[in-house]
Amino acid sequence: MQPNQKFPKIEKLKSNKDIDELFAEGKSIHENPIKAIYKLKTDKTKITISATVSVPKKIQKLAVDRNLLKRRMREAYRLNNTPLKQTLRSNNAAINLIFIYNSKQIFDYHTIEDKIKVILSRLNSMFKVGAE
Repeated sequence: MQPNQKFPKIEKLKSNKDIDELFAEGKSIHENPIKAIYKLKTDKTKITISATVSVPKKIQKLAVDRNLLKRRMREAYRLNNTPLKQTLRSNNAAINLIFIYNSKQIFDYHTIEDKIKVILSRLNSMFKVGAE
């Protein structure tokens, strides 16, 4: 049976306060063309990861292109976030996470998915090490 691969509304990071805190105090992981910024949550909730995606207007001028890239990043995250969620649950931790697209070139879905997988596996290994 497949694990739950949904990205429900409750797991979406929407709070301006949390997003501002991410940019001010978060740590980043670069995997060209995607940059991920993460920060441990201070308030403990049952949601382990709150995530969002961003494609700056400065990088991609056309809204059609920005929306395409955001859909691709969200889908790649949705399909590959299960191991990180399990690690965070076992460590009783929670994080806020934002993915930012940083390239003028529009990459295909498989390239974006590979980069998201690398970022998620690096986060997973960091939190596994932190628990031991």
